[in-house]
Amino acid sequence: MKKILLFTVISALTLTGCNEDKFLEEKALDFNSASNSYNTKADFDAATTELYYLTREEFYTTYDRTTDLSKFADMWITADPLKSNITADLSPSGAIAKFYWDENYKLIAQANTVISRVPNATALTDDQKKEFEAKGRFFRALGYRTLVLLYGNVPLQIEEVTAPKTDFTRESKDKVWAQVIEDLEYAAANLPEINAVKDGEISKPAANMLLAEAYLATGANDKAVNAASAVINNTNLALMTQRFGSQAKEDGDVFYDLFRPNNQNRSAGNTEGIWVIQFETNVDGGGNNTSHFFWNPGSFWGERFFAPQVDKFQLIAPDGTNVQLFNWPIGDMTGGRGIGTHYAVDHLYNGIWADDFNDMRNSEFNWPRRFKIHRTNVLADRPELAAAMPDGYFDLEHTVLPAGYSMTTGFDGGVNATNQLPNRFMCGYSTKMTTPFHYPDAQYQDKATYQLAGTGGKTFTDQYFFRLAEAYLLRAEAYVNLGKKAEAAADINVLRTRAKAKAVTADQMDIDFILDERLRELVCEEKRRLTLSRVGKLAERIKKYNPYFNAANSADKKDYDAHFDLFPIPLSAIQANKDAVLEQNPGY
Repeated sequence: MKKILLFTVISALTLTGCNEDKFLEEKALDFNSASNSYNTKADFDAATTELYYLTREEFYTTYDRTTDLSKFADMWITADPLKSNITADLSPSGAIAKFYWDENYKLIAQANTVISRVPNATALTDDQKKEFEAKGRFFRALGYRTLVLLYGNVPLQIEEVTAPKTDFTRESKDKVWAQVIEDLEYAAANLPEINAVKDGEISKPAANMLLAEAYLATGANDKAVNAASAVINNTNLALMTQRFGSQAKEDGDVFYDLFRPNNQNRSAGNTEGIWVIQFETNVDGGGNNTSHFFWNPGSFWGERFFAPQVDKFQLIAPDGTNVQLFNWPIGDMTGGRGIGTHYAVDHLYNGIWADDFNDMRNSEFNWPRRFKIHRTNVLADRPELAAAMPDGYFDLEHTVLPAGYSMTTGFDGGVNATNQLPNRFMCGYSTKMTTPFHYPDAQYQDKATYQLAGTGGKTFTDQYFFRLAEAYLLRAEAYVNLGKKAEAAADINVLRTRAKAKAVTADQMDIDFILDERLRELVCEEKRRLTLSRVGKLAERIKKYNPYFNAANSADKKDYDAHFDLFPIPLSAIQANKDAVLEQNPGY
């Protein structure tokens, strides 16, 4: 009893004698916050990884946005919807205007955070500080380059925002480009050399590639020549001119090899890739998942958008019977699980190859136009079809249907009639978007017949953001602007020699030839709208080459108007900016 009483007294004295506030004070032994997460190299590595992720998300892995910068240009007819409706697509309250605005300002905000935190990072060496600032500046420049080409004058924010800000105003394009150039000059001086970085990381040549673009956009053509030359003359880089990589012993050519699985990185022996966006299949954060359907974010759906859906292509026999030649989806040269959302305008399909149809970049491996028939029983049952297709292939360029036969895709409307080729369900296409006969095993429903699962449609390769070939095109463009047409032709002929194409002459050199050569070399790689905006040719080439956007094929019966060359400022941004006026672009 005495022991119990003594314990009670001691407990009471202990409780009444302590500082209650201090006793209840929470002390986290370990935690991350904005105030303590930017000090070590590991901290900044994690922060810059987010910059790579945001770039991949914008350009490759947000399903219904990844084709916008290609389809609003001079290359593709959009087959779904059958009629264009650019007024609705580019509404200030629409998804497109908001997406590119939000994504690029997210990229810029993250880059600004990295840049702002570097000086106070006591655990970094001076060299590390320069490198991380260079990375932040590269991505900030990338974001502003995209914004200024899409929207024109935009708010320029170059410091970390740590409190709500609702008074943004638009800066002139000249001022934005000046900041882009300043950032990229710093990045080019302080980023590591390409042979000192991991696959997928930016380096000096990547900065110089983007810098050459910025110089061209601002008329600094001599500087653009120098920036592109710094890439071309880099001893760590060279065009691939011989067969290489994962399918070198199979039928193909060196241009085909550039886009085969596992062939894009330096670790695979590729000296042409400068900045390669990384995709890893069925790896968390890797950006490709064989079990995901297209509505799941994260994968690059190039195959689905740009390859045909061949089972919808059918012949109509004289007796009215529909004859189907192809199964779908088959992981061969017919395009896997493509649905032909975008197929080539005539200029891309025929025009750019008119002078040299045998250009390697237009080969049966890179731009197939004949397809092996799956349903061979059809040919056995119909001798007249077998006679028209004696090698068992349907050839878009040469097959002549027997008398009384016609063709249909089963979909009315659109630019091309259902009995006219090419069509979304039977067309040549770029195999950069597919991996014929070489899909991940988990993507096959029946590997023996190359039958793909219903979750197909993804592109299972890493993607070039910058490739050395483009440096020659950028320098040729600068030479044309400087009136140095012989030098421009020499650069173009470097690429044409690799493609075993006819050499060009100085007299052929002008900006439209350069743009056509970019189609031959970079189709499905470059974000075409950005290029056409930069050179001031967007409206001109859409009106000239893309009938999808003319009045006859438009829901509102109107031709493409030049005010669409700029996206609208998103209504959400205007409304949120309550303490200043964020002016809308003309025409919206």
